[in-house]
Amino acid sequence: MNDKPDTLGRRRTLLAGGGLGCALAALGGVVLSARADEHSAHRAGAKGVPAVVVDGTREGICATCRFWGGMRRVADDRKSVFAESLGWCNNPDSPHFQSMRSPEAGPMKGWRKWEALG
Repeated sequence: MNDKPDTLGRRRTLLAGGGLGCALAALGGVVLSARADEHSAHRAGAKGVPAVVVDGTREGICATCRFWGGMRRVADDRKSVFAESLGWCNNPDSPHFQSMRSPEAGPMKGWRKWEALG
C-alpha cells in the first residue's frame, strides 16, 4: 500500500472513534433497559412481573381453581391471586379439559377451590 502517514493516522482515529461510539451506544441501551425494568416492579404483580390480580374469594374462575395450570401465586394475606399467564385446564370433568384458559375465565361447574387459598 502506498498510504501516506497522515492518512493512516486519520483512519486509526476514525476506527477508534467508531468503536468508542458503538461501545457507548451499547452501554446506553443497557442503561435504558435497566431503567425500564425498574418501573415494571410497580405493577400489581410486584416482584417485577406483570400479573392479573384476582380476588382470592371469587369462586368459579380459573385462577382460584385447583385444576388450573397457569403460573400464579397467592398474596401473603391469601386474599389475592397473582396470575402471570394463561393456563391449562386439568379438570377431567370440565368441558374445557386440556385447553388453555384465561385466569379470569368462568364461571364453571367443575370448579374446586385451590388449596393454597386456605
